[in-house]
Amino acid sequence: MRTLITFIVITLFWIAFAIIGCFAASRYDEKAIIRCCFILTAVCCWLLWVSTFLMQLNPLIGPRVNQRVIYGMVSYWENSYVDKD
Repeated sequence: MRTLITFIVITLFWIAFAIIGCFAASRYDEKAIIRCCFILTAVCCWLLWVSTFLMQLNPLIGPRVNQRVIYGMVSYWENSYVDKD
């Protein structure tokens, strides 16, 4: 539940940033360019945040191998640290 609340709050923040930026752009002569900059900034920052957020939800963990398989790999490889004497 906390994950969903965090996602919604940050998404609403970037939506509000884009909307406020669009209203702030009406003061200037180049409204379209400034509005585009605000919207692109909001979208890019949100995409960066959401990709980082989703990667932390389900981190990639290396493969799990039992101890016999690890010992077999180490003992058969030439560059292993195990003494073969």
